Amino acid sequence: MKAKEGTSSGLFRRLAGVAAATGQGKLPGWEKRAWLLLAMLAVALRFWQLDAKPPHHDEAIHGHFAWELLHRHSYRYDPTYHGPLQYFVLAGLFAVFGESDLVLRSYSATCGAALALAPLLLRRLVGRGPALAMGWLLALSPSFVHFSRFARNDVPVVLFSALALALVWLQKKSPQPLLPWAAFFLALHAVSKETIYVTGVLWFAAGLGLVFWCGPTRAMAWWRGFWPRNRRQLVVALGVFAFVCVVFYTVFFTWPQDVFFPLKAVRYWYEQHKIQRVGGPWTYHFPRLLLYEFLILGLAVSAVIRRRRRLLVAERFAILWGVGALAMYAYLGEKVPWLLVHQVFPWVPLAGVEMAHVFASSRRWLAKGAVTVGLLATVWSSLALSYLYPTIEPGDPHAELLVFVQTTKAEQALAQEGLALYRQNPEQVLAAVEGEAVWPLSWQWKGLPVQWSLATALNGPPLVVADPGKLEEHKAVWGDRYRCEIIPLRAWWVERWRGVTLLDVGRWFLTRRAWSERGSTDVEVCRKRERSVTGER
Repeated sequence: MKAKEGTSSGLFRRLAGVAAATGQGKLPGWEKRAWLLLAMLAVALRFWQLDAKPPHHDEAIHGHFAWELLHRHSYRYDPTYHGPLQYFVLAGLFAVFGESDLVLRSYSATCGAALALAPLLLRRLVGRGPALAMGWLLALSPSFVHFSRFARNDVPVVLFSALALALVWLQKKSPQPLLPWAAFFLALHAVSKETIYVTGVLWFAAGLGLVFWCGPTRAMAWWRGFWPRNRRQLVVALGVFAFVCVVFYTVFFTWPQDVFFPLKAVRYWYEQHKIQRVGGPWTYHFPRLLLYEFLILGLAVSAVIRRRRRLLVAERFAILWGVGALAMYAYLGEKVPWLLVHQVFPWVPLAGVEMAHVFASSRRWLAKGAVTVGLLATVWSSLALSYLYPTIEPGDPHAELLVFVQTTKAEQALAQEGLALYRQNPEQVLAAVEGEAVWPLSWQWKGLPVQWSLATALNGPPLVVADPGKLEEHKAVWGDRYRCEIIPLRAWWVERWRGVTLLDVGRWFLTRRAWSERGSTDVEVCRKRERSVTGER
């Protein structure tokens, strides 16, 4: 009993030491209230109406694979669908809280809220004001809010990378061994998404750039001070990183051949880069960065200009990392909006420092007014993007540049119709489905009696869903037993920038009315007449 108490008290002493080293032992009352308000806002923005919009194609895939892992214990790493961590987390959440769109998105939403609170770790190093400002910028950022409400792993991996970097930075002044924990969080990034290889290259390049920016003598002096004190920790950290990666990628050694996961991942994604499966111009991200993340980028640029002769080593690292990220994602062939979070995050520390400086000044009224307007415009963008127009409909003029492609409300109504039919008669085959509609219906109708092939459509299920033009031979057999219609499955904004003026962009920002048309992928839905949508016979 005494041994257990000693072990427990030692653990608590170590945690207390980490808290003291990071400056979290005591917070003044006003600061506690500020962080509490920030936490409440971050959670509210990410969880309110989290299941309102229909699942995106990728969300359906992630939910389906997690469901398969939970119920059929089937999973093997495939770089097409990224790392295994998300599936294991979601399977666990499904087991505890049930299988729904809300639970599906809760992992990313939780990580997004935690990311807004992560600057608390740096409070003692950067100051109370800058840490709080970083938290508010992350809590309100349109891209971080929107993709925290999206069942992808981009926001979680940013959180894991942020924690890893923060712990490395804190190690300089902490008596506690933090580097193994930093390696653990970096490993969570590695087992989540292949962006670890991009981030690793960017960090290495930024570190190399520091050698030239700060001078080799200063860099070597830092290394001579860091290595002797932490070499044992670094060895342990390397072991922790390797162990976590191997365990997850081999699925607890079920697939030992996948120990070579880096080769598998790099080979696949390099091919995707070459063929540009989801391509776009090299400038694809820049309009989105300027139109959504103007506050963070503007503050960061202001900080660089103001502090150009007094930049700290960590600030220089952030600048090199941020510039490298902008260049790297402009070069890479995959052009999708959720990659914005990886380009915005390096600038957040500089933006937080500048925002705190502006509001701490007893003067600078013009700057305070500009930042306040920027905050209000950022809040408007976040609310419009995540709550007013989170989907794109072919007949709706409103659209968002960060909504790459989104399942329509018509498809969501179809999914709900199928669930209602199943509740009426759980024993019968509900539908025959083939083509584009398989996603997201395979998630929305998971575990239901659905035939994922048109070969069974002749048997007369209540619903038949297929790509337009694929049901002609079936219609000849059906006669008048079915009535069919074309509905939009998913829609997107067809961006056309030629001839677009600043007035057009300004009008879009205020009204969210797109300056060009919307496109859609359609499906054909056939309903058996004796059991139509309204249940008439």
